[in-house]
Amino acid sequence: MPLETGETVGDRYRIVRLLGQGGMGAVYRAWDTRLNRPVALKEMTPQSGLDARLLSQLRRQFQQEAQVLATLAHPNLVRVTDYFSGDDNEYLVMDFVDGESLADRIQREGAQSEDWVTAWAEQLLDALAYCHKRGVIHRDVKPQNIIVTPEGQVVLVDFGLVKLWDPQDPQTRTVMRGAGTPEYAPPEQYDLGMGHTDPRSDIYGLGATLYHALTGQAPPTATQRMATPASFVPPRRINVDVSSTTEEVVLKALQIAMEHRYQSAAEMRHALEGSTSQTSIVTPTRAHTEIAPAKPEATAEPPAKHTRGILLGLGGAGLALAGVLCLALAAGAVAIGLFVLGGGNNGRAVPAASTPTPPPTFPSLVTVTIIPEVGSILLEDDFEDPASGWEIGDYDTGSVGYDGSVYVVTALGNRETMWGTAGRSFDDVIVEVDTTQVSAGPNNDNDYGVVCREQGNGDGYHMLISGDGYYAIAKAEAGSFSWLVDWAESDAIRKGNATNRIRAVCDGPTLTLSANGQRLATAEDATFASGDIALTATSYEDAPTEIHFDNLTVYGP
Repeated sequence: MPLETGETVGDRYRIVRLLGQGGMGAVYRAWDTRLNRPVALKEMTPQSGLDARLLSQLRRQFQQEAQVLATLAHPNLVRVTDYFSGDDNEYLVMDFVDGESLADRIQREGAQSEDWVTAWAEQLLDALAYCHKRGVIHRDVKPQNIIVTPEGQVVLVDFGLVKLWDPQDPQTRTVMRGAGTPEYAPPEQYDLGMGHTDPRSDIYGLGATLYHALTGQAPPTATQRMATPASFVPPRRINVDVSSTTEEVVLKALQIAMEHRYQSAAEMRHALEGSTSQTSIVTPTRAHTEIAPAKPEATAEPPAKHTRGILLGLGGAGLALAGVLCLALAAGAVAIGLFVLGGGNNGRAVPAASTPTPPPTFPSLVTVTIIPEVGSILLEDDFEDPASGWEIGDYDTGSVGYDGSVYVVTALGNRETMWGTAGRSFDDVIVEVDTTQVSAGPNNDNDYGVVCREQGNGDGYHMLISGDGYYAIAKAEAGSFSWLVDWAESDAIRKGNATNRIRAVCDGPTLTLSANGQRLATAEDATFASGDIALTATSYEDAPTEIHFDNLTVYGP
């Protein structure tokens, strides 16, 4: 029997209304009477007549789902907040995501614009990459399970078919394996005898969802396509406004054979980003008029790290002292590089040309993995290992170093800039990292982000966002900043003490900055071809700015 409106379960959650119901579960909108907020309540309601063994399996699956989901924290995934049992039923409590489903939006408006579709697809690919890295596969990606918030953010909900995936034994670890929704389910989800599903199954589901959003109609099921190949119509034959490059991404994601699809969410994201890339400098449409004027004035100053400005004013003695400091810092960098990499080369990763490239795999989280292959992961760091090679130190302008499982950059204030380097060398890279502002001045007047092709002295390309919701791309060269993209505001940036996922692309002369799955700006510059990467922060107020960096991944484009 469905729960009644007004009924309270778990001595805490009052039922508001039924949102949806299936054969083995129901989802309600409820009210958390303890915290006074809306929640989504999922109830496990087994079918009658099930034998005790099967019912026990279903309960274990539901409990495992709750435990897995409670560990996930990503802006594009629904958050699990509670789990309990009662009246022979199992309950899962999640944040209630305000908005409409993508399915409802498509039903109301028809085919969606390509720019909008690719923007939210990048958000979901970030979320799927996050899940897959932790061994979690959604297995029911479809328009009905994607909520579009009033702010334009997309959230993937309802992990009702979630399972764990073991890279060493890629078999289904949960006993019950639902087949998903036919139009969005790959063929491997139909037959238990086919072996296993893996992250490529979610790639198929997202590809089918993109097809539906771009054309306004769901694709034929995988079994229909295998029985009647002509039943599948390419997207551009339905909607001529779809670009050929985006169509290629969708078609590859929808390949029947798993080995012919994208092998990871990151690979699909790179392909999708390439289908919408721009090649000219983007000038912000809004002039930088609202932000405090001190920030643009900093363009005339070099990054003031290691008291360099003071040393330059001391003449020969200052230069001598600078030489001693540089030698000391260089020695430290070499020591760190030797410790981490097992060799010299000043801490720079040297590709091992004789090492064969392994076939595609789906690893769980690994700290600092360097793979010298274009298009692969070049560096991955969750900062749990304080010996992973990043710069550590206290300086006149601030400090950098490890703290628990994050990398912390603190700029002391008064337009002081601080940055910490990875101690490696790259040319073309895509850097993704979680950034959390922990503290700042009362106006959040700061900036923080990623430096690519850093030259050892702060010079390089600075891809920045700020605590007050602005972004910019700057080039630091010979002790001064020039703004390739001047400061502009974006609603995609979460303000204040919040977490933002930054994506910085340095691919040849093209520089692209994104935050939380939304592209902010693109610029062109060919001054620097290679260099280190760094994580940076600047405070333009008297108070310090402290930024925590986590879950960093560097890819080859």
